[in-house]
Amino acid sequence: MSSRFYFGGSDSGSDVDDNDASLLPFPKPIDRSAFLAPDFEAGAFLSSLSNRFQTLEDLHTELRELSQTLNEELVDLVNDNYQDFLSLGSTLSGGEERIEDIRVGLLGFQREIQAVKDKVDARRNEVVELLEKRKALKQETGVGRALLEIAERLDQLEEKLNIPPSRPANPGKEDVQENGGPNWSEDWTEMTNNESDEEYSSDEADGIPPRLKRRTEEFLILKHLASKHGSQHPFILAQEGRIRKIQEILLADLDVAIKQESEVKIKQQMLQIQADMEN
Repeated sequence: MSSRFYFGGSDSGSDVDDNDASLLPFPKPIDRSAFLAPDFEAGAFLSSLSNRFQTLEDLHTELRELSQTLNEELVDLVNDNYQDFLSLGSTLSGGEERIEDIRVGLLGFQREIQAVKDKVDARRNEVVELLEKRKALKQETGVGRALLEIAERLDQLEEKLNIPPSRPANPGKEDVQENGGPNWSEDWTEMTNNESDEEYSSDEADGIPPRLKRRTEEFLILKHLASKHGSQHPFILAQEGRIRKIQEILLADLDVAIKQESEVKIKQQMLQIQADMEN
């Protein structure tokens, strides 16, 4: 039987007999490698056969023959390797036990992971708690420093005003001359004599006694700092007597200065300072 002529083969030209049906052009057999593509799709494969000049019946016959050939090859492969297939089945026996062992191992690994996770969570909570304590200690340290500043200012004011441990409650009433006229308190007069006039030379233009003005300003600062902690704070309550004593001395000295001042403008300024100290 003469060989067929396929599309894509060599063209013999004038040597071909036009009356010989066996020499008519036939499409090449379908290559089985076309079915091995990972993205094989039947629709795309059939669309690629549109230029084969082949009827659907012929294509169906060719595909059926190819399928039969593959089945025969598979049977031959099984027959030739029958012993290997039997040994493969024996090696798969007991697979359930191995799967169970793997499952138990995975459960143990899962428990270990959960234990590590619990430790991490516990350490995280511990760190958060320590950070909260650190924040609270930092706040308490700030409060302690502020209270220490108040104590230092109290000590400085008491030292500058020369307040003895047993000072009378109303020193202003006792600091009166025999003729009934107002006078400075003894402590205030002593501090005035001991301090240099050049220290507050810049305040003399106001007309208010410079040392009195400075002491009242220091007291107002002290009062403002104490108000930040509330009047019911234990430390503020403990220092209430000292603060009141300083306030009484300064108010008494301020009252004397107001009575001795003749200029209205300066007297109004001192009255405003007095009101601020009493509030």
